Amino acid sequence: MVALTFTLEDKGLGSSIDRALGATADLTPLMERIGAVLEASVNERFLTGTGPDGEAWTPSHRAREVGGATLVDSTRLRDSIVTEARQREVEIGTNVPYAATHQFGAFIEPLDKTDAAAKLAFFLPNGQFIMVDQVEIPARPFLGIDARDEIEIGETVEAWFAEFFQ
Repeated sequence: MVALTFTLEDKGLGSSIDRALGATADLTPLMERIGAVLEASVNERFLTGTGPDGEAWTPSHRAREVGGATLVDSTRLRDSIVTEARQREVEIGTNVPYAATHQFGAFIEPLDKTDAAAKLAFFLPNGQFIMVDQVEIPARPFLGIDARDEIEIGETVEAWFAEFFQ
């Protein structure tokens, strides 16, 4: 059996402890800081082309054909990432309609599958026109928390509470 005993001597800490405990009633400022950590992490994923699991994204057809980075042709998706902090939580996300397709992957098929002649038609980046039965868009997760995020969030929480004891 292991036992730890702590003795707290009030050497001017009382008011610091009171401030820290009072601040926990509304953690919005802390959640804003955590949100900033998460936004920076997502931005890094767009730079490196890797998901929260460390796996590289499958390069897009456009990136393979004409260069550039996957998921950042117009930067709309990357630039749409926002956080919303509340008293006890923070959310990170985007309002871009096609975000879920890239986060989770998707199969795209013609609306009328009963029509044997129904095809999807595309112009490729090289100008080629193609018609296909379906298109698979692989998952390229950009949202999520990785091990480095967990460490940074922990450090952010520690730093925030330490401010009350300075």
